[in-house]
Amino acid sequence: MTDDRPLFDVFLAHNSQDKPQVRAIAEKLKNRGLRPWLDEEQIHPGESFTSAIEKAIHNVKAVAIFIGSKDIGRWQAFEIQSLINESIKAQLTIIPVILPGVENLENLPLVLKSLKFVNFTGGNHDSKAIDNLVRAINKREPYIELIHQTKQFDVFLCYQNTDRFEVAQIAKQLKKHQISYYPNEWELNTYTSWQDVLTQPINEINSLAVFIGNNGEPWEDEEVENFIWEFIENKHPVVPVILPSTLQEPKFPKYLKRKQVVDFRQRETEVVDFRQRETDPILQLIHLISKGDRKKGNLHG
Repeated sequence: MTDDRPLFDVFLAHNSQDKPQVRAIAEKLKNRGLRPWLDEEQIHPGESFTSAIEKAIHNVKAVAIFIGSKDIGRWQAFEIQSLINESIKAQLTIIPVILPGVENLENLPLVLKSLKFVNFTGGNHDSKAIDNLVRAINKREPYIELIHQTKQFDVFLCYQNTDRFEVAQIAKQLKKHQISYYPNEWELNTYTSWQDVLTQPINEINSLAVFIGNNGEPWEDEEVENFIWEFIENKHPVVPVILPSTLQEPKFPKYLKRKQVVDFRQRETEVVDFRQRETDPILQLIHLISKGDRKKGNLHG
């Protein structure tokens, strides 16, 4: 009978400057009967660091990402995001671990902020923190499964960061009509990059609203453009939205030219029962958003 268990219980991802603290926690895990993967023990001289990590990901059941007191630089943030992406693909448990001395968590990837931390701010020998880490490792609850348990969003709001205040006003109107959107109000006012926000799985969002203002178009960013294409290829509604203060006429790319545009600069007129009636842009937007959700048959009015 073959043993299908992973070779290791947890991969310990960390900054080399935090090695002494992580090493001490690794010893505590070993004392609890767990098998942690630590680079200094598993990577041999002359072996490729990258290939060793890629191999390790397929031989663990959980990934612990340690956040130390040093600020997360751009390169480390990229490495963390890559590790998160690989862990999600492999359906591994992802555990953010906060080491002693950490004061600012603002630069954490959005995915990590959404998960429960194991907090070692009381010291590396905090027995309660060790207990929490062991439980998280043994729980075997893949992050990808946690995503599928979360509430589905009606619409993803895609916009230039400089337009976020106008978008936030429209988001408030959507909320009044019981339309759930992503990112939420807190993220609308705080995030500075789409790198973290775009980790939300497409199949958890019904539609995409692409907002155009005076500060350029979102699709000018290659990563955002690829994200828009994912919605189109998965046959989710994509709605171009012109913000109220927009002065110039937007130059839509070919893949958006055939989409119905919602223009908040004006109210369109339609004929209903032989009478003219102005169409509220927010109701137009809700109507187009709702096309992406078979469960919704009305405008939440």
